[in-house]
Amino acid sequence: MNAKDVIKLVFTAVFAIGGAVTFYWFADQWPMWARVLALLAGLGIAVVLGLSSAPGQAFKKFLLDAQIEVRKVVWPTRQETWQTTLIVAVAVLIIGILIWIIDMVLSWMVRMLMG
Repeated sequence: MNAKDVIKLVFTAVFAIGGAVTFYWFADQWPMWARVLALLAGLGIAVVLGLSSAPGQAFKKFLLDAQIEVRKVVWPTRQETWQTTLIVAVAVLIIGILIWIIDMVLSWMVRMLMG
């Protein structure tokens, strides 16, 4: 990473933090729409500056590659999703009942021991 990228990233942080600080600093003086606009402007400039740096370009490439990988995923059908959800719900119910029974037995045993 060269000095130019470091400067871009520093200004990226300055604009992002500046937008957030402006939003909260002028809470009493500015109307909400102006504060939101200042926040969005700071964040927008920060994003544009950050993406123009070498690490930003690498991040952009990563996001594009991730999008390509998501398209390759074979998603389950609606029926498979419902069946799996039902299996998980039944398993949770059964385990919950077993834990409740164990708790009741242990509570009974403690009451018997304590008199």
